[in-house]
Amino acid sequence: MASLKSICMSLFALTPLVAGHAAIIAAVGDAGGAGMALGIDPSTPRDGSRRNPFQQDTTRFRGQAAKTVGQTIKSGVNKVEEGTQAILDITKDSLPQVTAGGTLEMTLHQINQDGAGPFNCMINSDAKATEWTAITVAKNVPGRFGLSRTTQTDFPLIASIPAGQTCTGTAAGQDNVCLVRCQNPISFGGVVPVQMAGGAGAGTGGGNDDTTPPVANSTTAANKGNKRPLARRYFAKRADLEKDSVEDLEQWQH
Repeated sequence: MASLKSICMSLFALTPLVAGHAAIIAAVGDAGGAGMALGIDPSTPRDGSRRNPFQQDTTRFRGQAAKTVGQTIKSGVNKVEEGTQAILDITKDSLPQVTAGGTLEMTLHQINQDGAGPFNCMINSDAKATEWTAITVAKNVPGRFGLSRTTQTDFPLIASIPAGQTCTGTAAGQDNVCLVRCQNPISFGGVVPVQMAGGAGAGTGGGNDDTTPPVANSTTAANKGNKRPLARRYFAKRADLEKDSVEDLEQWQH
């Protein structure tokens, strides 16, 4: 059986030393409605893997937005209010409608090798993006440590909304809003605004009986990595090569 070190070295060899990406380009709730991640521009072509133009609207959780809603090359730090309004403009006044115990079904577009799974998901109940609770990933994206040989491919990514979940946030004139954040081990992913069904302007729907064990995926848990020292050193090396923040976003674009 291959050692963890040999796996990491093999993955490192097959992956280019540039920022890779994945984008949540669509999302639907178990009670209806539709949306996508903050920062997504539907006009972005999805048939290539280069930085420009294919990665311009993908989110990664770095810099001052590492623990909140992330940032994109195109627009910098994502913003909940403006980003939710942009989604509503695209979907004609709709957000994914979810129920407590239901699901959020997303389409994850893997642009290149660094956009693979597995993805961890979490939820924020007040749309402020400051506190996150880990939630179950019912269907994940293939990959190891966020890497695979796959490029330019769509995958289903399904997150389970906890039974008893409440959504108390307000964004872009919508009440009962939560934020669902999903990211892979290399910090690519996205944040999807959702609306709890049954509130003003929302539909109704049933839950599910998902019993899939939860993935440890709170912001704190995602950053621990205590059981994989070799993998942690590998990603520390990558982080060294890719280090950036909102302040050096212009350098990131080149």
